[in-house]
Amino acid sequence: MLKIVRLLFLLLVIAAQPAAAQTDNPLDPMDTSSPSATYQSFVDAAKRIEAQYMDYIAGKTVAKALALRHSIDRVRRLMDLSTLPPATRLKVGNAAFGYLLDILARLPPFNPADIPGASGRDWGKLPPKWDIPGTEIRIARVETGPRAGEYLFTAESIENLPDYYSIIIHRPRVQPGLYNSFHQEQINFTGPFIPDRWVRQIPKPLQQTFLDTPIWKEIVIVAAILLVLFLMIGWTRFAHRMAKDAGHVGRLAWHLAVPLMLLFLYTLYQRMVAIQINLFGDFAAGESILSAVVSYAAAAWAAWIACFLVVEAVIASPSIPDNSYDAHLLRLAARLAAVLSSGTILIYGANDIGIPALGLVAGLGVGGFALALASQSTIENLFGGLSIFADRPFRVGDFIHYGGGSGSVETIGPRSSRIRAPDGSLITVPNSDLAKMHITNSSMRNKCLFLHTLNLRCDVSPDIIRTLLHDLQALVDGEDALEKSPGMPRVTLTAIGPLALQVEIRGYVLMSDYGAFLKIQQALILAILERVEAAGDILAVPALQLSSEAAGRKAG
Repeated sequence: MLKIVRLLFLLLVIAAQPAAAQTDNPLDPMDTSSPSATYQSFVDAAKRIEAQYMDYIAGKTVAKALALRHSIDRVRRLMDLSTLPPATRLKVGNAAFGYLLDILARLPPFNPADIPGASGRDWGKLPPKWDIPGTEIRIARVETGPRAGEYLFTAESIENLPDYYSIIIHRPRVQPGLYNSFHQEQINFTGPFIPDRWVRQIPKPLQQTFLDTPIWKEIVIVAAILLVLFLMIGWTRFAHRMAKDAGHVGRLAWHLAVPLMLLFLYTLYQRMVAIQINLFGDFAAGESILSAVVSYAAAAWAAWIACFLVVEAVIASPSIPDNSYDAHLLRLAARLAAVLSSGTILIYGANDIGIPALGLVAGLGVGGFALALASQSTIENLFGGLSIFADRPFRVGDFIHYGGGSGSVETIGPRSSRIRAPDGSLITVPNSDLAKMHITNSSMRNKCLFLHTLNLRCDVSPDIIRTLLHDLQALVDGEDALEKSPGMPRVTLTAIGPLALQVEIRGYVLMSDYGAFLKIQQALILAILERVEAAGDILAVPALQLSSEAAGRKAG
């Protein structure tokens, strides 16, 4: 009988406004140009939503549910929800509509023509605010922001609606309507995939409300969250087991699969559970914040791993050796990208749940400054590493001379570089120190200097010296490994000392491999000694002086 009465009332409402029903455009913006326009927009929308809800209950479909949600979304445009966390605005705004509808239905009637901005009267300059008669529910003009100039139900009024509702809900309705308490209908609302006959079969104790939500809905949500947690534990174990047998890129891909699965399950939970169950009240607000925390944390986690995965996939290509400059530079870029992307997501998420982003960024700035002072040497090493990456004075595998040491470069990290000394020991040198040192890169040379000096006795005749110089010049000219250029290689008598005559033999061996150079140098020295021996007993003591180049590079 009650359903028949409601249906007749619905038909009367539709028949009373045929033109409006035919021309109603769901995309028309809500009129908030005056207190009257805002109030009347709410009243008209409430009538339409009640009718849509009755039609939805009569036969649940996805299309009807979407139309109903769209109408309630439009009503939220009449409310100032700017002070609420973005994650809770939808739930709080939807609840505010039900509270306000039930409150207005119980207020004594008043003349709508008395509302500032009503048609039929020249109001001049509209007042900045208007209170619904007999209440503290206020419609006020927004002074700043993107909605400046619009009249909206104030944030303070929205916040106090639950208290006003609890005070007045026990009074009888004095305004016509389809439902005694639309707020109660919202609490019991379920999606189109949950038949009403299922809900009616739920035991009465479970239909009682806690935190403005039926207990049975809270049980379903908790069970769904536990199911998601159970699935995530199983998937995480499986991913870690698969990662053990994969390469470096494969391990990162399996690690990335964990937060991606969490995001997938969260989306599935939202679409299939939370929307169909339709949480409400304080429980819904808490669930929204928890869901936002989980989703943003998972997104930040995924972004962090994805940055390293992309870089390692690039490094895995044959064109970039694993220990090359480019590889280390890409890894450093991945670290920076991971910090920036994850940090941005977390800051945005913090703002979404009500932590002001500007305050958070400012706090991070102060904390970052303090951290920078405490880790000055680490930051200095980091910039030293960037300098090395940019200048590229050496690369992994090069043999270098730096400060008072030398060795082969094994790794170049963001903070320090590791160098294998000739005696086999591993030396870790901070990048900030390396960036300040004079570095000689023996591996980057394109030729090696052959420079030796023969000490001849002072009593050797000039003819013997001329013959020896001619033979030695012919020797070096005939060596294919020596560079041939004007004046090079050369053999010259350079000095008359107090104990010896000095003959300098100079040339460049065209090879960068120091081991191969040593073999050619050895052969040349032996050939030189053969020429000297053939000239007779002419060597002084010391007979042969090695150049600093040759002596200092033996370790290479």
